[in-house]
Amino acid sequence: MMNTLYHFVGLLCCGYLSLYSLVVNAENSHNVPSQLASQWAEVYASAAVVNIPRTQQFTLKDDSRDYQLMVKLPKNYQQNSTHHYPVIYMTDGMYSMQVVSGATRFPMNSNVMHQAILVAIGYQKGSKGASSRIRDYTPSHDSSWKLNTGEAKRHLRFIRDTVMPFVEHQYRVDTQQNTFMGNSLGGLFGAYVLLEQPTLFSNYVLGSPSLWFDNKHLLQRFIQNFNQMQALSAKVFIGIGELERPPYTHNKHQMVSDAQAFYQTLHSHPSVNAGTLQLKLLVIPEADHSMAFPTTAIHGLSWLFKRAD
Repeated sequence: MMNTLYHFVGLLCCGYLSLYSLVVNAENSHNVPSQLASQWAEVYASAAVVNIPRTQQFTLKDDSRDYQLMVKLPKNYQQNSTHHYPVIYMTDGMYSMQVVSGATRFPMNSNVMHQAILVAIGYQKGSKGASSRIRDYTPSHDSSWKLNTGEAKRHLRFIRDTVMPFVEHQYRVDTQQNTFMGNSLGGLFGAYVLLEQPTLFSNYVLGSPSLWFDNKHLLQRFIQNFNQMQALSAKVFIGIGELERPPYTHNKHQMVSDAQAFYQTLHSHPSVNAGTLQLKLLVIPEADHSMAFPTTAIHGLSWLFKRAD
């Protein structure tokens, strides 16, 4: 009888302790999110905007249009007060600046590459990026597009007459070492600059150029006219993803073969044999159109700016 009573009391105690444990744990479980929420609130309250070091942003006018311009100075710019630096001009400003700034930070800061001023030209303020870049980077008018096209001539004039003089006035620039960098439609625009004003830049890094635009109008102009151009002095790097071809491209664009045809056309110019026109084509393994540019950027700039051993 006593054993039975002791057993009953033991079960009752165990049940009470279990119930107490559940209650305590439940209360604590409610406190955990509350504590975390308080901690997160403190973290967010102390948050600050992250900026790219040594980078300033400006607004430059092209008649009624305003464009954002970002300029990043080299690490040793302030200390080397007499040194003049090459400049890398980039289209698709915000995207290109983030990619190129990150990719070149270590090699330039550690003197593996020559330091350079980075200048990223953005889109027209107040417009959607797509409408600005499609209008500004295309060299011919294609009526099949809903958005405006064919104002590359005006955008080239803006870069030549407004952007470059501004940079050269504000900073210590080596005017003999200007590099153009563009990707996709920006690469198409760079090819247009090379054809129309080849001496404006001494170097070109052209990523995945959209030579398919307007039924390959610009590519055909190159094939027909490039050999007739006078002697050229430039370095041209072309990067293209291995998968920038059907079935991986929109509208079955043959971007790899277009880039190869473009390269072969450039290579046929007499300046190649003279050694004043230097070319490099990189087909990037396993890369599609969305992936190729970061590799193009660092390989192209390394080819141009890597210090000799």
